[in-house]
Amino acid sequence: MEQLTRAFASDSDVELGVAFVRLVASLLLGLAVAWIHRQARQRAGRPAETSLAGTLVLLTVLLCLTALVVGDNVARAFSIVGALSIVRFRTVVDDTRDTAFVVFAVAIGLAAGAGYFWLPLLALPVGAGASMCFVSSSHTLAIRANVGFSRWADVESAMASHAVRVRTKGIGTRRGGVEQDRYYDVVLRTDGELPALFDAVTAFDGILSVELDG
Repeated sequence: MEQLTRAFASDSDVELGVAFVRLVASLLLGLAVAWIHRQARQRAGRPAETSLAGTLVLLTVLLCLTALVVGDNVARAFSIVGALSIVRFRTVVDDTRDTAFVVFAVAIGLAAGAGYFWLPLLALPVGAGASMCFVSSSHTLAIRANVGFSRWADVESAMASHAVRVRTKGIGTRRGGVEQDRYYDVVLRTDGELPALFDAVTAFDGILSVELDG
């Protein structure tokens, strides 16, 4: 028993009650971050991702645990950073705002682990307000038409009536110059406006295909 106790001895003591309270608080704060993420996705007209919500909660708890382990030990902090640097993530995030929520969960978890409970409570409403204010839906719209199609100005006007911003990204031809392609960067208020935008563009004679990406 003495050897077992010595094997799990640490140079710094962490009170069990304090650690438990901070971990539970990080769990609740992580659930709050996941809820804000869900509301932001729904406001943008995008379906909420259950897997990412679970990741946000787990990240908050794990970073809280990391902060508890590090404590005030600088050497331990560098060793943990070195250990975590070998981890590589290959999952492609379809929305850059999801990455911001991952960083949000990390910061909340670290604050909870360090015992700064007022900081997460202040950051949650501010972060929620920021995520709701800057909600938009960005897409790349590729339109293919006959080479003789001359109503591009009308097409762009129709897109502008359904979008916050329309910007031309590129123009090209294909099939030996028989067809022409135009690419637009379109920002919508929500993804719910996509069907109306699609119908408005495809209503023009001479439009061969319309593709949305993003």
